[in-house]
Amino acid sequence: MIIDVNAWTGPWPALVNVPHDVASVRASLREYGVERIFMAPLAAAWSANPHLCNPVVYEAASEFEDISPVPVIDPTLPTWPEELEKAARHRAVRMIKLLPGYGGYDLAAADELFEEAVRANLAAMVQIRIDDPRRHHPLAMVPDVPARDVVEAAKHHPDLKLVIGGASAAALRECAAQVRELPGLYADTSQVDGVDGVKMLVEKGLGNKLLFGSHAPVFMPAAAMARVLNDLSDDKAMQVFSDNSKGLLGLP
Repeated sequence: MIIDVNAWTGPWPALVNVPHDVASVRASLREYGVERIFMAPLAAAWSANPHLCNPVVYEAASEFEDISPVPVIDPTLPTWPEELEKAARHRAVRMIKLLPGYGGYDLAAADELFEEAVRANLAAMVQIRIDDPRRHHPLAMVPDVPARDVVEAAKHHPDLKLVIGGASAAALRECAAQVRELPGLYADTSQVDGVDGVKMLVEKGLGNKLLFGSHAPVFMPAAAMARVLNDLSDDKAMQVFSDNSKGLLGLP
């Protein structure tokens, strides 16, 4: 089984003639053998209330058994407890997502949310980048969230299952020691760029801490697959494609 922990649905400014509806994103991943898709709503990034964007992924899970909704929750909105409760009650939700760069908040604002996520047995992904800053419109620049902020959150919440989402290879190399040493901290491969990027992280001891993420439809699934397949032996590749995610998210 190949598990994609970081897929999306919805429009994005840089997408031109790329289908982004649920069925199209799902089909693009199934074509490459992805059997479990953790999908979040892209529109949440630019929404004043990202909670209003979550129904699309709940509906996707109702239509397709291989899709697990990943609702975006903003800890600065007064409705976050209700949104988290909804996620916790849903049979297919195993992870929530935070977008502090787009929400304009510091991760310290998520302390209570993180504690409640632990009680609900939900993992949390902090998306530190959605798109390369070089592709941002000059009037809509969103800096990357520092990976070290997620590391600090993991230290403050040792019982939380926490994923650094969308980090570059360079960002993960800088915090590799902390990711390796903090039991609940993981990272996805969706934006591990550069030659041998994933391989170098495995060589730094992160083989059991990397989760496959495609970042579809913003990125092409083929590139995401090649990033793992070209860099790793078959057994190491399957660890990233499946084994690590199964362990983190409690999948059979």
